[in-house]
Amino acid sequence: MTPLRKRIYVLDTSVLLADPKSMTRFEEHDVVLPVVVVLELESKRNHPELGWSARQALRQLEHWRVKHGNLTTAFSVNDAGGTLRVEINHQDLNALPPSLSGDSNDHRILAVAQNLAAEGNDVTVVTKDLPLRLKASIVGLDADEYRNELARDDSWTGIVELECEGSAIDELFDHGSIDDERARNLPCNTGVVMHAGSQSALARIHSDKSLHLVRRDGQLFDVRGRSAEQRIAIDLLADPSIGIVSLGGPAGTGKSVLALAAGLESVLEQRSHKRVVVFRPLYAVGGQDLGYLPGSEFEKMSPWAAAVLDGLEAITGPEIIDEVLHRDLLEVLPLTHIRGRSLTDTFVIIDEAQNLERPVLLTALSRLGEGSRVVLTHDVAQRDNLHVGRHDGIIPVIEALRGHPIFGHVTLTRSERSEIAAVVTELLDGPLDS
Repeated sequence: MTPLRKRIYVLDTSVLLADPKSMTRFEEHDVVLPVVVVLELESKRNHPELGWSARQALRQLEHWRVKHGNLTTAFSVNDAGGTLRVEINHQDLNALPPSLSGDSNDHRILAVAQNLAAEGNDVTVVTKDLPLRLKASIVGLDADEYRNELARDDSWTGIVELECEGSAIDELFDHGSIDDERARNLPCNTGVVMHAGSQSALARIHSDKSLHLVRRDGQLFDVRGRSAEQRIAIDLLADPSIGIVSLGGPAGTGKSVLALAAGLESVLEQRSHKRVVVFRPLYAVGGQDLGYLPGSEFEKMSPWAAAVLDGLEAITGPEIIDEVLHRDLLEVLPLTHIRGRSLTDTFVIIDEAQNLERPVLLTALSRLGEGSRVVLTHDVAQRDNLHVGRHDGIIPVIEALRGHPIFGHVTLTRSERSEIAAVVTELLDGPLDS
């Protein structure tokens, strides 16, 4: 009788940086960490954005080392019988094709997986690094993207459509709110487009599960919504009880403009916050550490700040922009600067949030102090950080917060840019020809 082939998952460093607990999430199967992964974790300990995850993973490994005596012999890591071991052997690069025989960490990981497979094991390389998955496929290995307990639902737009009687819409306009039994099964702060024949209205589900009218003339710093989804977004941004607002969608749909308008409204008109701080990941222009770029800190941030200034120019005139900058009411900073800070009475915008690993994003949110709000803008189809897959990062954070009274999300789909920009965006987001 042929013995069952063991399933072994070989993890690379990107998996542990995305989820330090990933080593325990493979049910009854065996997890192998090539020793080079431990070395890479060590090198990332002081990284401004990935350091926390690296340290958490190293602490977990140290806990197991103390408990089991060593890490090179497989030991149980979960109730399902799954095991883990650090592999210090099986690193012979001769197992790889000559074109992949160059000594690199990725090739060492592939060599471990290939040599284990040669012993008759069922081996899968798990990584968030697209090039490594491609290389694994080239040498004949199975390769999976780590998805943090499988795929998340990224189809939720924050808006639903409901058919109703005309009398319900009349009552909503007359009284400002109505009850609808269907709303009780929907997440709090969901936007609702109500239809009754030729009549329509916009509403939002509040914490008491009643439907409250979303006014078509709602505005933030003179910015009005041009579509139903933008009006619902403005309604969320204008509600001070909602501490975290998520705005998703492709480029040109107005995410950044709406976020900036809400910040200016809060600081200059309502005076409910002292300043607007825009944090941007560095991946958007090549992923370089800020310290390695020439010039002062302001000069270093110029490529990132340019997009923010473009957004300001779309909202207001040069006099207001000069006032905002002169009074230091607006800061544009790399996300690395959020560590060690506690932001109080601040309107925070985290731009390009799709480029953030989940632990990094949660750490950023944990820095919000008393009286602060945050807006997350993101487009999951445009990720510059290859270590963040479509099904993790911002998506599981939205899933976890969905329905909480302090959270609201809207996916914007209608482009407000030129026809050329809209067509190009659609082409970029579409599937590649086979």
